[in-house]
Amino acid sequence: MLLETTPKEKLASLVREMRGDKSQRSFAKLLGVSYYAVQTWEKQSVWPDDDNLEKLANLKGWTKEQLQLYLHIPQLAPSTSLNNSFMGQGQARNVEPTDSTQPLGLSVADLLAEVRALPFEAAVQVAQVALQTIEAKGSWVSSEH
Repeated sequence: MLLETTPKEKLASLVREMRGDKSQRSFAKLLGVSYYAVQTWEKQSVWPDDDNLEKLANLKGWTKEQLQLYLHIPQLAPSTSLNNSFMGQGQARNVEPTDSTQPLGLSVADLLAEVRALPFEAAVQVAQVALQTIEAKGSWVSSEH
C-alpha cells in the first residue's frame, strides 16, 4: 500500500535531518529563527513563512523553489491555467483546453516541473488527460500506416 506523505510531514523530516545531532535550540540559532519555530515545524503544527522557507533552503544549499518542489508545494504563476489550491485544501480546478493555438510558452521541462508540484487530485487529472491524448494520438498514428 502506498503511503502518501504530506508537505508538513516532509518538512518535519527534512528539518530533523538537517538538524542532525544538534538541539532544536542550537539549530534554531544557526538558522536565525526561534526555538519555538523549529519545534512547531517538527511537530507539523505550523508551516514556516516564506522567509523561513528561504532560510531552510539556503542552509540546505537549495533555492526556495527547489525546496518547494521537494516538499511538493505548487509554485505556479498566477496567470497559469493550472493554478490549484495549496497542500490539497479546497478542490482542484478543472483545467479546460483553450481554443487558442498559441503555445503556452513553457518548455517540456518547465511543464513537467509544474505537474510535479500539483496537488494529488490535480496530478491525477493531468495524468488522465495525458493518457487520453496518448491513446488518441496512438490511434491516429496507427491508422496512417
